Amino acid sequence: MLIKSLLVNIFIFLTIACNNDTEEAPIIEKTARIEIAFEGSVEQYLINFGVHSLYQGQSDFVSASILQPNDLEWTQVIDEANTFNLSTTSNFSELVVESEEPVHTFGFNFNVVHIRDIPDEDFEDLSATIRVFGDNTEVQAFQYTAKPVGEVSETLSEVVRF
Repeated sequence: MLIKSLLVNIFIFLTIACNNDTEEAPIIEKTARIEIAFEGSVEQYLINFGVHSLYQGQSDFVSASILQPNDLEWTQVIDEANTFNLSTTSNFSELVVESEEPVHTFGFNFNVVHIRDIPDEDFEDLSATIRVFGDNTEVQAFQYTAKPVGEVSETLSEVVRF
C-alpha cells in the first residue's frame, strides 16, 4: 500500500512538472527612437554614437536613420553586423535617431572626447540626456557627463529590450 501511494504521488508530481512548460515572454516590438540633448561646449568635442543589434522577429535586422540634424549621415554602416556609427564634430544641440521598423531589442554606445586646445573660462564640460522611446513613449533615460579635459572618456553602453 505504501509503495502504491508513493508511486501515485510520483506520477502526480511528474504530471504536474511536465505540464508546467516554461512560457517565454511575448516579443514586443516598437519603433525605437533615441533623443540625445546636449548641454555645454559641444563645439569642443568629438561625439561618438553607435546603434547596434536592432532586432525584429527571431533575428531579422532593422536599419536606423538619423532624423536630426537632418544633414548628418552615418560615418560607418556595417550591414553584416547591423551596426550604425557616427563620429562627428558638428555643432548641434540634439541628435535624434530612429529605427526604420519596429524592433524588440537594440543597443547603443555613446561617448564624447575633448578635441580642442586648453579650454578658456567660458568652457563647459559636455553633458547629455539620452532618452529612449518605444512607439513615442519614453521607456528609459540616461545621463552622461564628459570627463574633465585631460581625463580618459568613458563610454555609456546599453541594450534595451521592449
